[in-house]
Amino acid sequence: MDIEIEFSHAGFSSAFTTAIGYAGVRTLAKLIPALVPMSALVSFLGALIWLAAALYLFFVVTWQRDDSWLAAGLIIGLTLLVGGVAADLVTQVLTAPLTQALSGTANASFGLLLRTIVLIPLSGGCVWGARWLTTELSQA
Repeated sequence: MDIEIEFSHAGFSSAFTTAIGYAGVRTLAKLIPALVPMSALVSFLGALIWLAAALYLFFVVTWQRDDSWLAAGLIIGLTLLVGGVAADLVTQVLTAPLTQALSGTANASFGLLLRTIVLIPLSGGCVWGARWLTTELSQA
């Protein structure tokens, strides 16, 4: 039994623009509480912004593209990894000295990498399950 990663013929741009948008929103959502650290409302709004971007990413990969389940998981996992590293780097550079920012980002990116390795098959399975459920509900 071979596991193949088959990307959609929808093109690179749909996944890339969504990933860039996610990275920008994730950076904004992480930067706002870093600049206003004592506000619970601002932190909550930052979390809501991040959640909306993550749901949009899941929506695009699940129903707008026709990737295999593993390729969909790879797109979601790598988008979350790159968006998280970019958000950490920008936030650290704007709030700490450069050497401290680079070391902090390196430490955080190692943890993100480990989570991404676990997240790729899990998110691919969620995409497969959402597509299956959508097909079952549309046939009923």
